Amino acid sequence: MRTDREQLAPTEIRHASDRLNPANPVRKLFQNTFGKLSWQVWAILLVLASGGIGFAATSWLLQLPKTPNCPRIFWPVASASMRLYCAQLEAEKGTVDGLLAAINLVEALSKDHPLRSEIDSNVEQWAKEILNIAEKEFNEGSLVAAIETARRIPNNVQAYNLVEERIESWQSTWSEGEKIFAAAQERLRESEWNMAFREAIKLLYLENQYWATTKYGELTQEIQRAQEESRQLDGAYVALRRGGIDNWLKAVEDAEKIGSNSYAYQEARELIAKAKEKIVGHIEGLIDKRDWQTLLDVTDRLPASLGLKEEANDWQTIASAGADAQIGTAESLESAIVIAQQIEPNRPLYQVAQDLIGRWTLEIEDVAVLEKAKNLAQLGTIENLNAAIAQAELIPRDNPRYREAREEIGRWVSQVQTIEDQPILDRAEELAMSGTVPALQAAIAQASLIGQNRALYNKAQERIGQWRSIIEEQEDRPFLDQANALASSKDYGAAIEAARKIGRGRALYREARANIRDWEQEIQAQKDYQEAIIVAEARTPEALVAALNILRRIPSSTDVGGESAQALNRWSYQLLSMAENLANSASIEEAIRLARRIPSESSAYESARAQIQTWRQMLNPAPNPTPSSPLLETNFPNPRAGSR
Repeated sequence: MRTDREQLAPTEIRHASDRLNPANPVRKLFQNTFGKLSWQVWAILLVLASGGIGFAATSWLLQLPKTPNCPRIFWPVASASMRLYCAQLEAEKGTVDGLLAAINLVEALSKDHPLRSEIDSNVEQWAKEILNIAEKEFNEGSLVAAIETARRIPNNVQAYNLVEERIESWQSTWSEGEKIFAAAQERLRESEWNMAFREAIKLLYLENQYWATTKYGELTQEIQRAQEESRQLDGAYVALRRGGIDNWLKAVEDAEKIGSNSYAYQEARELIAKAKEKIVGHIEGLIDKRDWQTLLDVTDRLPASLGLKEEANDWQTIASAGADAQIGTAESLESAIVIAQQIEPNRPLYQVAQDLIGRWTLEIEDVAVLEKAKNLAQLGTIENLNAAIAQAELIPRDNPRYREAREEIGRWVSQVQTIEDQPILDRAEELAMSGTVPALQAAIAQASLIGQNRALYNKAQERIGQWRSIIEEQEDRPFLDQANALASSKDYGAAIEAARKIGRGRALYREARANIRDWEQEIQAQKDYQEAIIVAEARTPEALVAALNILRRIPSSTDVGGESAQALNRWSYQLLSMAENLANSASIEEAIRLARRIPSESSAYESARAQIQTWRQMLNPAPNPTPSSPLLETNFPNPRAGSR
């Protein structure tokens, strides 16, 4: 069977032969029509033909199909170039889904496709971009999302080999961050701020932006907040250490301001527990001291957070009972017993209440006895006071009112003794009124009749001491007056002998000793002055220096103080003159050493200091300043100035 090409061949050959045959009518017509045209016409025709072809081509190009609509393409029949084109469009979205869609589009092509090398290059690039997105999620703090994203990379691409390695690195970094964060939080719970901050610094070295920025900032804020909250506890600790119920309650109040989500919360709870322990101990002490009113005041102020509601109720019950019992009447004691019986056997204060009830029961028995004694004592006579004492002594030692009874007995005995001895002391006062030595001695004898264990004994002894001082002053005043007279005439030795007649313990002894010290100072000053004069007579530098040192021991308040000062100035100028002679004739160094021996108390001292300065300049003349350029005289700023 012949093909179409074979069937058409004779016809095509025939048409070709017709075109080549000179006798062909068409050819003749062509030659007759166009053969006579000039070359200008042909040129115009050629230009028109070219423009028409260009216009047709441009129109055809403008009518080309638009960009392919990838979502509507039927992929089983799509070309490789179309797949690659649409895959690139998906990849340009920059999302994980877009990149995976791009990979799936081109991976459908066969492994031996001519575009495979370009496809594989794009697939690897897209897979790495997915891994970069996962890395970004990891740095933004989404470890789980980063792992999920990385594991969406197809396992048949080369970049997949990096996935597990990258995930392992992420997990290691994340675990290290959690470990550092937990260690810092543990330091915060222990109030170790510096150590917590050191742990936080380690986050900056992790290869993860989330831990190095967000979590680091979060941790430093927690450190600052923990420090601020801990500083709130400083006042509570100060109050706790100061002690006292007011400070302990203040410590509890301050500590309760720390919330349960604070790192200082545990510290605050421990502080509250310590304060609670001290408050309970204080309350127990109030019960032991029977300070019922204070106990009532304290229990009213206890905050509910201490968890002492039931205990506070019992304490208030005990305090109310005790307050009634303190009234001291039989009726008030019976009322106290009824109140204390409200505390049930299962309560911690039950035994305390029972002990108090037993005590108050015993008190009721002897309240009437003590009341009768007090009524007798109110009459104030010796007979009634002695009767009251006898009545109170009926209260036995084991009775709770025994101590009160003994106190009352002591007070009544003192009243009896005062009534009995006051006339004796009054008589002694009358005898001493004249102020003579015999009268004072008689008064002392009268007051001495009051015995040592009597109520007015201390008062009597005080008056006896005053009268004895008056007697001693009257006896010793002549000796002191004589001594003062001798001292006025500069006979200090005789004055001292006269004053020494006043014995130790006498009324004027201290005054006499003070005068003796002044007079001994005068004697010593005179001796020193005479010694200085004798030493200075040698007129050598050494002798003058020694004399000056002796004069400096003499107080200016003594009789020779003025003369001593004049001699000191005179010999100082002589010493300065000797130093000047040495400087002129022998040695400036020796002159300086001698001038420095002039005492600062002398009027020559300033002159000596000025002369010494002059001599030192002579020994060490200043170098002549050398001319310097203006540039060298410029004060350049110190590069270290202000660096501290």
